[in-house]
Amino acid sequence: MPASKAQQTQVAERRRAAVQLRIAGTSWADIARQLDYDSKASAYTDVRRALERAVTKLAVPLEIHRELMLQRLDTMLNALWPAVLTGDTKAIDSAGRLLDRYMNLLGLQAPQRHELTLEVLDAALVEVEQQLALARSEAAAASEDPAGEA
Repeated sequence: MPASKAQQTQVAERRRAAVQLRIAGTSWADIARQLDYDSKASAYTDVRRALERAVTKLAVPLEIHRELMLQRLDTMLNALWPAVLTGDTKAIDSAGRLLDRYMNLLGLQAPQRHELTLEVLDAALVEVEQQLALARSEAAAASEDPAGEA
């Protein structure tokens, strides 16, 4: 028998709370205890399902939006193309900017070179330290993770 709207809302609210607790660094055992899960494994499973659904829901609209933007760029480029072929420099510049946007949207831009300075190195070191701290906390979380995943 399908769950009632009230039950579905209750489940969704508990999942939302579980995800927020996990993001905040709460252990699986504490999440289970605070939100009345049967076990830390069931809390883990519920959070994993919630995150999988969120990613799935987000991916489709993003892909639809990207396709819409590509179609708009195609339309603009098609409108400019006759002037580009006649050598109109303004149209050529505009078409070049559109192509840059198109390539950026598709991830086709070549990597850009950056000047390496002490400030850049310092920022990179800070980022590496933050990544190491995150990796350590994930490793600690994995040691208490009943499914063997962070």
